[in-house]
Amino acid sequence: MDISLGKFDLIVFTVLTVLTLFYTILLSRRHNEKSVVDYLLFGRKLTLPLFVTTLVSTWYGDIFGITQIAFKRGINTIAIYGLGFYLAGIFFMLFFVEKARKMNVFTLPEIIQKKYGKAAHKLVSLMILVKALPIAYLIGIGLLIQKIFGWDLYYSMMVGLVFVVAYIGARGFSGIIYSDAIQFILMYASVIMVVVFSYFKYGGYDFLDINLDESYFSINGKEALSGLFVWFFISIITTFMSPVFYQRCFAAKDTKVAKRGIFISVIFWMICDFCTVTGSMYASAVLPNSMPHEAYFNYALSILPIGLKGVFLAGIAATILSTLDSFLFICSNTLIYDLFSKKFGKNNMYKIGSLVVVGGITFFLAGHFVDDIDKFYILLKSYCGVTLAIPLMCTIAFGKFLSEKQFIASILLACIFMAVRDLTLSEFYIESFYVGGLVSFLSIIIFVVMNNVKRKFLLKAAC
Repeated sequence: MDISLGKFDLIVFTVLTVLTLFYTILLSRRHNEKSVVDYLLFGRKLTLPLFVTTLVSTWYGDIFGITQIAFKRGINTIAIYGLGFYLAGIFFMLFFVEKARKMNVFTLPEIIQKKYGKAAHKLVSLMILVKALPIAYLIGIGLLIQKIFGWDLYYSMMVGLVFVVAYIGARGFSGIIYSDAIQFILMYASVIMVVVFSYFKYGGYDFLDINLDESYFSINGKEALSGLFVWFFISIITTFMSPVFYQRCFAAKDTKVAKRGIFISVIFWMICDFCTVTGSMYASAVLPNSMPHEAYFNYALSILPIGLKGVFLAGIAATILSTLDSFLFICSNTLIYDLFSKKFGKNNMYKIGSLVVVGGITFFLAGHFVDDIDKFYILLKSYCGVTLAIPLMCTIAFGKFLSEKQFIASILLACIFMAVRDLTLSEFYIESFYVGGLVSFLSIIIFVVMNNVKRKFLLKAAC
């Protein structure tokens, strides 16, 4: 099989990537970025088509991870990476969008400031900054550039980072919105092409049925129901803790656009999951001995004709870049707006400076953890994820229900218990992820009961 890249494919890839940059800069120049709401939220004028393209394209940065799992597990990948997110998205649409928008804030941490105070706001801002650092996505675009051009990985990551900062620059959210629109098209063109060419070359379901184990066609595969529940819980936390998700909802023209946009996005998520999982199953059937992390990529290059290989590469790059840019932008906003409380004006120093600082931190950590990214994910998903998820979700759903000190304590207690488990009880069969979630939940229950008892006591004393 021919998986080599010719000069024409490299030219197609380069042209499409450069056109994306120029298109983004050209259109974003029309948008006024003078105020905070313009820079952070597109002036709260995000229309339905742009809402959908930016939300969908931002959700699939880890395409190599998804196709790797699909290569090994087939349809079960949808249960792991899909079903929970679909349901979480619909649940968020039905019960959280309107409440979140009514708070009239610019960022996710600002919700906490409005409900609890500055100390809680700074703690949550710091946690979201750490959790949102796009380390895995920077490594992903670095690996892709390295594979295409044969450059050093660190140089490749730097090129990808500079490209993203160039089109965000001082243009802010509008630069991301317009780049996501074209990246959305490239992304879907690439994954759909792989399925179409696979079908015409090898056939449909019968080919896969003959060449793959029956577990590839089972929704739960070899996974126990308890394992599926874990993935579902992670999906909920990821969705409700995603500052990117909230930013799109805050930026929508109105609540109706946000709700419709999420519903349509879920449909597009299903289409993308179907294409990536199906393409990966073809890769497993045709190239069963390939390395899982590169099987889908190599398989696609083997079946696509000259020219379309370049389009495929541009689509994969767009998939990663559309997530990298959004999280890099979120981190820069969190740093300069939430942590340091700098307001945006005509001076672009703070805007560009925060992007460079966050980009530098991301590059340093990506270089340090490039061969051991799982360790950093423990910090991202657990210590800065599950410990904050339950207090945050309860605050949005029910309003202020704790004092500021109690809110902070519920987070810190969860972190402390998780650290104790990781440092002294490493053989304990319950993962620290569950320990943090359980402690967070129980501490909130205890604080709520204490507050109710205290309130009743004061009422009796007043009588």
